[in-house]
Amino acid sequence: MVLMIAEPAMAQDINLDPIQNFLQGLVDALTGPLGMIIATLALIGVFITWFFGIIDFRQAMWVVIAIAGIGGATTMVEALWA
Repeated sequence: MVLMIAEPAMAQDINLDPIQNFLQGLVDALTGPLGMIIATLALIGVFITWFFGIIDFRQAMWVVIAIAGIGGATTMVEALWA
């Protein structure tokens, strides 16, 4: 009797397209031209502060590694899911 009146769960009716579109737009912004501009400004700031002795070489390299990781994140994820 219970199987005859069972209905689909409410979680099956949720439309996640707006959230997916927002997150895809964020990824596109960070890995596209805007991301390149942000990375360029970050590197300029890192090299200026390194030149004036505010940060050391190790900290500067962490920023470079972070920028490379953000830029290559989509490629890494595609390699994992392919």
